[in-house]
Amino acid sequence: MARSYSEVNRSTAGFSLLELMIVVAIIGIIAAVAYPSYLRFVEESRRADAHISLTRASNLQERFFTSNNSYTDQINSIGGTSSPDGFYSITVVASGSSAAYLSNYTLTATASGAQASDTDCTPMTLNHLGQKTPADCW
Repeated sequence: MARSYSEVNRSTAGFSLLELMIVVAIIGIIAAVAYPSYLRFVEESRRADAHISLTRASNLQERFFTSNNSYTDQINSIGGTSSPDGFYSITVVASGSSAAYLSNYTLTATASGAQASDTDCTPMTLNHLGQKTPADCW
């Protein structure tokens, strides 16, 4: 028995609106679960910007100490106030027995801009002994 023209069109017509809405709902649920995880991953990967900045500034501090027998409290002498990608602000605090002899320092990276929402690991610090805080962020 031959099928009518309307039966043939109905079987090859494509998706119904209900099927399309179910697919959109499933995609929405998956996105609602995956997007926050993605944002968290991006935050954690941007922490490398702070690691690079603090390590570089620490190396420059040691070079400065070799030349001057003192650390510097001038951040511009050891790399500047911003990390390479701009996600962190970098500061330095140096102290010692006199203003002419600064025997220790603490470098601090504070999240800024797009990274400011990363409250778990800000500020990050590195001192003259190589101590890093918070430890679980390194």
